[in-house]
Amino acid sequence: MQYTVTAPFRDIDGITKQIGWLVELTVDRAIKLHRQGFIAGPIYRPPVPEPWQAKMDLLETMVVAGNGNKTTSREENIAGLASAVALANALKVTLNAHYADALDHTTAPDTANTVVSETANDIPTLITLVTELLTSYDTHDADAELVANWVYHKAQEAGDHSLASAVAPTTLQECITRLNDIKAKYNAHDADNTTHGVGSAHQEATADAAYGAAIRVAATGALTGDLVTWGILDSGTGTVIGVSAAAGKDIVDFTFDADPQNDAIITYLITRKVNV
Repeated sequence: MQYTVTAPFRDIDGITKQIGWLVELTVDRAIKLHRQGFIAGPIYRPPVPEPWQAKMDLLETMVVAGNGNKTTSREENIAGLASAVALANALKVTLNAHYADALDHTTAPDTANTVVSETANDIPTLITLVTELLTSYDTHDADAELVANWVYHKAQEAGDHSLASAVAPTTLQECITRLNDIKAKYNAHDADNTTHGVGSAHQEATADAAYGAAIRVAATGALTGDLVTWGILDSGTGTVIGVSAAAGKDIVDFTFDADPQNDAIITYLITRKVNV
């Protein structure tokens, strides 16, 4: 700032400032000279900003994504998908081992129904594998239901081990229902030593597919570390009352206090602090 000299003084540059001159001074030096009567003019020291004020000068909030009326879905259930993938892949191995066992299938091993679909890792590959598991097991079990002329088995089964449905699934929820039924019916079929030479030689021990409390929602543009704010608009059939959220690359995971099922409704906003 500029100040008017009211009394001559020798400045730090070695020049004597004369009355009436305008001089540029730092705030600290101006305060000192003003107190000694050498200059005139308003002395203003700007306040030191609070830490939060300094940060607000450097950062700005950017909205990344959001939804004001999001209904939860079983298709987004993280544990549901993981457990279904684990069971489907395990059943593929177990069924193939069962079919190939000549001690169980005394007429002939079953090579016609070998499951060949690729290992499941997401919903599309899971649907493909479950569809083949249904067809494969249903055809194999049908041979055990015959009263004579078995292609693989030694006699008619002692009990009914038919699937509740062999219709191909189209959703994760249908995959989970079908997989748990395949496991139960297959284990009963494998244990039936009336139709098999041994029985219970290839039981499937993998846990049933089951839903959990977390869902993964697609959120294009989201990154790990983004801030997610949320609210529960409707607790749904699962009567959820609490939820936490964590953003990742193009996704946000919501973890509830219970399985949110297909009808809880939430609102959320994903924001990010950016330098300006």
